[in-house]
Amino acid sequence: MASELHEVIFMAKRERHKNLFLNYRNLNIFPVELLRDEGMQFLERLFMKRNSLTTLPENLAQKLPNLIELTTVSFVAYCCSSYCLRTFDLQG
Repeated sequence: MASELHEVIFMAKRERHKNLFLNYRNLNIFPVELLRDEGMQFLERLFMKRNSLTTLPENLAQKLPNLIELTTVSFVAYCCSSYCLRTFDLQG
């Protein structure tokens, strides 16, 4: 599963995807690959439904400056500069 996730993220960086679907992947922690280098700065929508995240990185807004929608469930709290996200969906 980890290598499949790595491939999906690598392809999204290489092809400059604006949308990334990481739903139903049993993620317990936010994938740090999304925050490395400047590869995902063009990402606008991140879908992470039905994972087990309890936190999001504090630097999410800085590393993903064009992110306008983050969809997730099973999430406790998120402190982000509100200018970066237009939609933050906690519904499953």
